[in-house]
Amino acid sequence: MFSSLVLGLASVTNQVALAAAKCTVNGQEVDCAELGNKIKGFLGWGIGGFLVIAALGIWATVFWIMMIVHAAKHDVENKAMWIILMVFTGIVGALIYYFVVKRKFANSASSFRAPTPMR
Repeated sequence: MFSSLVLGLASVTNQVALAAAKCTVNGQEVDCAELGNKIKGFLGWGIGGFLVIAALGIWATVFWIMMIVHAAKHDVENKAMWIILMVFTGIVGALIYYFVVKRKFANSASSFRAPTPMR
């Protein structure tokens, strides 16, 4: 009971303080709504930048996991070394593995042609 009373009182006090707030820019008082409109552009760039970085992080994590799974499933020379390298170095190790091992592995698999059926 007491905690809900304190929480309610704090909420009312905060609302009163926010209603009496004054916005100042370079020492001059400005309308808070006008200041909010000017800040929208910066906020949009900040959210957009965050979303781009988050998407890159998700892509890097998926790529890292795919390279570890590839190394574990296929007969790769020094399999344990590659897996340990990727686990401890993250995306850097996965990129090195991709360019050193996986691309050669994919090229050798695609160059293999199935024999044509005899007629």
